Amino acid sequence: MATEQRFVVHYPNYATCLDNFSVENKLSCHACRHSAAARWWDHDVIPALVRPYMAYIRLLQRGQSHTDPPPIKCSCNCRGVLKQVTAVYMDHLEYIKLQICPCAPAPLQLVQRGLFPCSPVYPALAVSLEMLEFVSTLFLHLAPNETAWSDALTTFLARQGHVFEAQDSLCQRFTSALGQFQILVRVVNAEVDKQIIIARHEI
Repeated sequence: MATEQRFVVHYPNYATCLDNFSVENKLSCHACRHSAAARWWDHDVIPALVRPYMAYIRLLQRGQSHTDPPPIKCSCNCRGVLKQVTAVYMDHLEYIKLQICPCAPAPLQLVQRGLFPCSPVYPALAVSLEMLEFVSTLFLHLAPNETAWSDALTTFLARQGHVFEAQDSLCQRFTSALGQFQILVRVVNAEVDKQIIIARHEI
């Protein structure tokens, strides 16, 4: 039986990448970070999340509730980085701690928990997949407005006693998570269509 390939995100060297961008393209520091993050999303993170997200969908289709995933065994013998992540749900906030290393990248751990990261490497905030699915459906029926949604959610959570810390402002990070989540959904749908076509040809 073939062993399923483990996806590994190679952590970027920010300083080297920024130096290369500034020399070659004369971009601002902010634009360099944005360009580098976009490449890590496209080349590393999104492909690595295809199977974990499909596994999450299978659980939903079976009517199974989400449970905490088993810990990922580290094979790189590194201490990793301990990171606290603010998890945003429809009715509350949670603060979870992740032990991040190349064997257990943050995006993989978060998707296994039913969350989606706001950044590709060391996210400070993650949004529940249920919320992203709901907002994606909502924006099919009305004009997309991430700012209004973020402001309304922030106000609603504050009334429930859940207040964002200053560094955890929601709007920009929610917009990033929503955009990358929608890309992931399109990639997964394309992969499913491809496998259906292959199966039909084999039959």
